[in-house]
Amino acid sequence: MQIKAGKISKMGQIDEILNQVQMQNEHLQEYMKKSGYWELEIDNMRIIKLNELQMAMPGMIDSHVHPQSGGIQLSRLKIQKYCSWEDAKNAIKNSIMKGEHDQNEWVFAYGYSQGWFKDIKQNIQELDDICPEKPLIIMRDDCHAYWCNSKIFEITQSPQENGIYIEEQMNIVRKFIPKLSETEQQDCLLKGLQHLIKYGVVAFQDAAVKEKLFHNYIKLYQNQNYCNQLPYCCMSLCWNDLFLEQTQSIDEEVRFETIENQIKQIRDLNLQKLYCHSVKIFVDGVLESKTALMNVQYCKCQHNGQLMIQNIPQIIEGLNDRGIQAHIHSIGDRATDIVVESYERISHKFNKNIINYLAHLEFVSPKAIEAFKKFNLGANFSALWFYESPELSLMPTCLPEHYMEGMYPIRDLEQCIIGLGSDWPVSSANPFDAIEVAVTRQPLGHTQKPIPIGDLKQRITILQAMHYYTEGSAQLIQKPGFGILKDGGPANFIIISQNVLKVKPSEIHQTEVLSTFIDGIEVYQTLKVDQK
Repeated sequence: MQIKAGKISKMGQIDEILNQVQMQNEHLQEYMKKSGYWELEIDNMRIIKLNELQMAMPGMIDSHVHPQSGGIQLSRLKIQKYCSWEDAKNAIKNSIMKGEHDQNEWVFAYGYSQGWFKDIKQNIQELDDICPEKPLIIMRDDCHAYWCNSKIFEITQSPQENGIYIEEQMNIVRKFIPKLSETEQQDCLLKGLQHLIKYGVVAFQDAAVKEKLFHNYIKLYQNQNYCNQLPYCCMSLCWNDLFLEQTQSIDEEVRFETIENQIKQIRDLNLQKLYCHSVKIFVDGVLESKTALMNVQYCKCQHNGQLMIQNIPQIIEGLNDRGIQAHIHSIGDRATDIVVESYERISHKFNKNIINYLAHLEFVSPKAIEAFKKFNLGANFSALWFYESPELSLMPTCLPEHYMEGMYPIRDLEQCIIGLGSDWPVSSANPFDAIEVAVTRQPLGHTQKPIPIGDLKQRITILQAMHYYTEGSAQLIQKPGFGILKDGGPANFIIISQNVLKVKPSEIHQTEVLSTFIDGIEVYQTLKVDQK
């Protein structure tokens, strides 16, 4: 593969790419006899030869991720790795005792699992015992709940049962959380983007861009010190949080006007790697809070979830008329039905130039699956969730048993445009973790009897999973061709430590990214020595 000016100028065998004089270069002749990985510079040209285990492939494209939030969490205490609340609680205690939070007004931890509390109840007194002097917030691993100590009650004057704030209730606490400075926010965004690049991500869609983050992206991507080192970014503007702090109702035409002005602002800046033509809509919540909107009632409850926003058909129609992509959070099957019914309503004037897509899709009804095909709707999955995690062990206590079989119907939607997205920091930003679970529907590295989530027929092939994390996602973020290596195409590719097409499925997650190239520039590199 020959690269010039950020593009792939030619692909083929080395003697098809180099001219006769170059092929006769003594140093090249000498290096050609070597086995293993090597690099050589001749005639102002860098030649990279991989060893027999390594592989070059298109760069990863994450079609649903939150880099700034991820960057913030990188500097906070993370408890996701623990298997029980007892272990996590001890980790938080030890962190406080070591003085790791002494310089902060509040104590933050991230990643408690609702599955830890399947047989025990969350108790605010435990948080008060851990941290009696300062406000303590522990965010749930799906980012849809805070668990707070009594100090938070004193500040907000709005106590919640057991200290748990879910969904919109979290805004009560957010108003009082000490704000990061503009510089700190931009530093966290940069750290988040560098974290993605480390895992081979060359382009992504930020799944919920609010006003401050919108301006942080502009400043970062205008910065000449960084712009050549950054991945391509599509911003999805967050509809639900527009005018969040306004007490009076806002006319929807004002919302549309605000969205159009922000999109125009990005277009007028004409930044090569930053663009915006998408709006994020939260239709429902999450299973762990019993706010995912279902077609059945939750067990031991008198409700079927929560609709997070009204006038969905009108919003979708307004975006369609303006040529703006709808990027829709939809977890429950009733939520998905409402969305596809909205597209049915505007079928007579459906804008076929836009690929609208739904993200997460834990449950999709058969009629919605047919509507996906009919309206060419895109589907985004966070495939690392496709196994029986502690959270999903709650399923039998939440929904009828048969619902377990229908979770994450990715194979049923394979005739549609599918992209994979990490939803980081909710789950790992490492695409190879997600690819393995999409293929196996088992925990990482699992080689025993399958422990599947849903019908095993929903497992996909390694080639499908790689396509969905590259060109499939490229189409969702409206950058078709970005996920393919071809003559004349962008030189966005990665070098990885093993050929994932040849290893056992349970070994895919062991893949390491050795280099990430964006527009032909190596923006990330680790040691690429021969593997002994």
